[in-house]
Amino acid sequence: MKTTTLSFLLGALLLGAGSCTKDADPELLCAPTSSYAKPVTDLEGVIRLDQTLQQYVVWRAIPGTYDSVDVGVVCGDLPVSFKTVGAKVRFSGVYRGGYRHPSPASIAGTSYYYLEINRIAKL
Repeated sequence: MKTTTLSFLLGALLLGAGSCTKDADPELLCAPTSSYAKPVTDLEGVIRLDQTLQQYVVWRAIPGTYDSVDVGVVCGDLPVSFKTVGAKVRFSGVYRGGYRHPSPASIAGTSYYYLEINRIAKL
């Protein structure tokens, strides 16, 4: 009886550990939970690597403000030629709402969105 119980617990532990996956899968990150969509055209931004997500984002300071920033979590995979932290880019696409950053401490004035990029170029 003890052997059966021990085998069952060991099996459950292995199955549970094997099912843990990293949430930074780009395909999972592109599932908006709201209907908010804001098309954007020819905006300037900076490529950054979000340490919590371990994913590249497009960071954009809002003109006319000193602390407002839009952060676009890129849907899909950013082309290799743009995976340079600090690269300045011009982009067009769609910001989609519903993104919740996993870090509990978010900087005031920072808004996170899913970002579907239609066009991107280095400046």
